[in-house]
Amino acid sequence: MKPETHIFDDAILAAHAVATLIQELAIAKQQQNQTLNMAVSGGSTPKQLFTLLTGNKYRFAIPWEVIRFFWVDERCVEPAHPESNFGMTYDALLQYAFVPAQHIFRIKGEDIPANEAVRYANLLREELPARKGVPVFDIILLGIGDDGHTASIFPDNMALLNSEKLVDTATHPVSGQKRITLTGKTINNADQVVFLVTGKNKSGIIREITRETSDALKYPAFHVGNYVGEAALYLDAAAATEI
Repeated sequence: MKPETHIFDDAILAAHAVATLIQELAIAKQQQNQTLNMAVSGGSTPKQLFTLLTGNKYRFAIPWEVIRFFWVDERCVEPAHPESNFGMTYDALLQYAFVPAQHIFRIKGEDIPANEAVRYANLLREELPARKGVPVFDIILLGIGDDGHTASIFPDNMALLNSEKLVDTATHPVSGQKRITLTGKTINNADQVVFLVTGKNKSGIIREITRETSDALKYPAFHVGNYVGEAALYLDAAAATEI
């Protein structure tokens, strides 16, 4: 990736910046009578962002009716399970009914993983515009794990970055938990890719990625960007310590 780096004093300010970006994109789409197709991730950092979006600053300022929610990846669990990415997003944001139900396109983690990967890929083809035959998201929100993974593309399965599939299955290298994930092919065709990364435990990885070192090559996140290879990093000061 060619990172565009934004650094904020703390995690809340970084989340505010991403929330403002979503607001601006949604308003622009509303003015064009279009929808904003956005894929979101799970985890504690996105949860903070989603909770922020329910506050009065954004709740009444964002035209929620134009946003269409998709997911970057999902754990193979029931939607009510504590580890469900959809469940987290629902509890933190979607249950407040800002987004029309017909604009929510979840990955069904409770279904047979291989079958669901095919279904979700077909859904993306049906619901999204295409560029060179590949579905296009307006924006994809990603995180970076302690091992440099993003989406459910882990360092031990870098082949997912170059898979011909739009959506594929994955396995967590430690827990063995099954996942369903967008592949590099789909992520890297987005108009905009945004990483929201917080915490000092990510600072070493951020250093390698921003400096584009040889060590960065082992991190899946380094190989992710939009269709022209660009990605925006929204960091708190702790994650940016070693830049």
